[in-house]
Amino acid sequence: MKLHSLISLLFAALFFSHSAAAGSSLSFDGAWIAEAPPSSKVMAAYMEINNSSDQTVKVVSATSESFKRISFHQTKNEGDMAKMEHMSTLTIPAKGKLVLKAGSHHIMLFNPVKRLKAGDQATLDLKLENGDSIKLEVPVKKQMMDHSHHMHH
Repeated sequence: MKLHSLISLLFAALFFSHSAAAGSSLSFDGAWIAEAPPSSKVMAAYMEINNSSDQTVKVVSATSESFKRISFHQTKNEGDMAKMEHMSTLTIPAKGKLVLKAGSHHIMLFNPVKRLKAGDQATLDLKLENGDSIKLEVPVKKQMMDHSHHMHH
C-alpha cells in the first residue's frame, strides 16, 4: 500500500508541475507603494518581478479596492525631457525579470479610495494574459531619496 501511495504522489507532483499556472512562476521582490502627499490623487508602485518559467509572462491589467484605476507606465528620456508613456502590459521575459522603479517602468495608482500612509497596505490584483490572477499585498512606504548618483570619496 505504501508503494502505491508513493507512486500516486509522484504522479500527482509530475502532473501538477506541468500544468502549473503561469502566475506561480512569478515572484515579486521588494514591492512597495510610495507614500504621496495628502492632496495627491496619484501614487506609484515599484517592485522586481522575476519569471522562473521558460515562457514570457505578461501582466495585462491590475485592479485594487484601494484605487479607482491602475495603469502601467514607462518613463522615457527624450533629450532632457522625461516623458511618461502608457503601456498596455508589463512583460516579464522568460527566465528574466522586470524591474519597476522610479524613472523606468512603474505601476500608476489613481484616485486612492482613502489616504494611504507609510505602514498601510494595499492589495493589487494582477491579471495575466493567460487568465491567471495574482493577489499581491503591497506595503506603503515613505519615499527615500536615491543618493546613489552622488560620488563619495
